[in-house]
Amino acid sequence: MPVVTVAATKGGVGKTTVAFELAAALDGVLVDLDWDSGGATRMWGYDPARYRTAPLLDALEAGPLGNAPRPRQRRHQPALVPASPDLAASRIDDSLVGDCLVAWTKQWGDRYVVVDTHPGANPLTDGAMQVADLVVVPIILGAREMDALEGMLRDFAGYRLLLVPNMVPPSPPRRYVERLATLAVGIPVAPPVSEHRWIRRRARRAAISLQPNPGKAVRKASQEFHQLAEAVEKACG
Repeated sequence: MPVVTVAATKGGVGKTTVAFELAAALDGVLVDLDWDSGGATRMWGYDPARYRTAPLLDALEAGPLGNAPRPRQRRHQPALVPASPDLAASRIDDSLVGDCLVAWTKQWGDRYVVVDTHPGANPLTDGAMQVADLVVVPIILGAREMDALEGMLRDFAGYRLLLVPNMVPPSPPRRYVERLATLAVGIPVAPPVSEHRWIRRRARRAAISLQPNPGKAVRKASQEFHQLAEAVEKACG
């Protein structure tokens, strides 16, 4: 099944939420390569400090011929391969990351693999992008975010990309909408995800797209994430 890497050169664009909800909506395996404490691993409810082992780091060091890390399962959550703070100091190169991801997809079977990455350039992100069938790029309609997107599109012109307008306000600035249309020539753009301000304030464990008995606001957000999942499936063919 496809490897979908969620990446952005700039932080603060909602990358982790997009990866988390996308993995949930696709019923996939979420591989968290973002070692920061505010990432998908802690959002899921896993605290690496409570464990002596780091399954993801151990599996990367074992290489593609070793066993794939076993995804953790929890109701109303995507299956998760949790990150470790030790990833920040690891010297694992990009080719090893890519080889491991390809090998693990075969062991995990018929499931999408969604990879969340650390913002900016680093070997873990580079390896996940190099083997991705699709690179999902969340974008914010703002001046600095548009500048970062322009540089990313220039640097990764050879990759299969899907742009995701994220945290879009009810009345988005017209100049940034027009700039996005100019930058995205020849690149597919997914249906936008609205600015749901309550998401940042919500200490959640259940994925929005898998939330049982959702209210009106959650239903709207869930519908948007499912539409994003459909766009990913279409882009992956």
